[in-house]
Amino acid sequence: MDSQASANGTSAAEKQGGGAEIARYLTAAHLAEIPGDLSTPRLPAIDPALRAAGQARVAFATRIWCAGATDAERRELLANCDAEAAALEPVRKMLNRHLSGAANRLPPDRIEAACRELGIDDANNPLLSPAERKALDEDGYVNLGPILTATQLDAMRQRLGNAVEGEGTVAGHEVSQTRGIARVSGTVIKALNTDGLLDPFSFHPKLLAAVRHVLGPRFRYSSTNFHCPLPGYGHQAIHADWGWGVRDAEVVNAIWLLDDFTEENGPTRVVPGSHRWRQHPMGSTEGGAPRDLVAPVPGEVHLTGVAGSCIAYNAHLWHSGTQNFSPHLRRAQHAFFTRAERPTQTEVPALLDPAVFERLSRVQRAVLDVE
Repeated sequence: MDSQASANGTSAAEKQGGGAEIARYLTAAHLAEIPGDLSTPRLPAIDPALRAAGQARVAFATRIWCAGATDAERRELLANCDAEAAALEPVRKMLNRHLSGAANRLPPDRIEAACRELGIDDANNPLLSPAERKALDEDGYVNLGPILTATQLDAMRQRLGNAVEGEGTVAGHEVSQTRGIARVSGTVIKALNTDGLLDPFSFHPKLLAAVRHVLGPRFRYSSTNFHCPLPGYGHQAIHADWGWGVRDAEVVNAIWLLDDFTEENGPTRVVPGSHRWRQHPMGSTEGGAPRDLVAPVPGEVHLTGVAGSCIAYNAHLWHSGTQNFSPHLRRAQHAFFTRAERPTQTEVPALLDPAVFERLSRVQRAVLDVE
């Protein structure tokens, strides 16, 4: 039982994410109440002028990035670009964050040694089956199967619910806040994980094997974010977890299902194979106009599965949340990884709780890129 859970244990309502449990999430989701009609579509509003500007900017960034095979070539292309300043400067700012030199804090041999200790230094290590590797390569995602036990899930849901309620209106501010979605950022490295209950989210060997398969043996933790669309909310614009299209994978994400994902409760939608298109949804067009990012994408599928499962994906895969039409919470934990030399989504040393740091193993510190 979770040491930080209530003395009465986990109730049926808490397990199902309904009733009184929902009330604990309202403040973090910036809601006063749950809407009476859950079937009404609640879609993000996108300003047409901003959408057009974003399409042009991201398409421009994609062209420069994909034209160079190395960062040195991309820097040269950017330096020699003769585009007008109004178009170039936003793109220069976007790309320079990733082209200004290696951002890793530890030497590369630390994460390589951690991979050896985990048994994933060999690209064909046994932690992933050939079918799982093929799914990551071709579809861009793989369900690694049920990994967490019912006991773990009960404790995790209670712990994360406590964090959502405790952080209230500031919950998730380190990364993102969206009305109708409760978030907590940095879950694995904050004080709520002093006992290691949440460690599997970032350190489970099978997940790290998937990360290593996509990114190679030089990668690092970027962020961990709890994500829970409340009833009636959750639909997102289709996106990828990198700002523009790329030649080779730079990031991997994972979704830990803390509740069953069903067609009704807002499962993640993905477009299989889109990670290979060298295109970002924001920079894409349809019929000569910027793509409608809220609308369905031809070929998209919904990821459903049982609680305790982990879905790892190449984070250049087009994806988004969908609306939760059920009367229950749909809780998930994301774990985000990047190539070791790239900047991270969260500033890990600033968020890392001292008590968490003290108990971390050598391998775990290498994954977090801290010493």
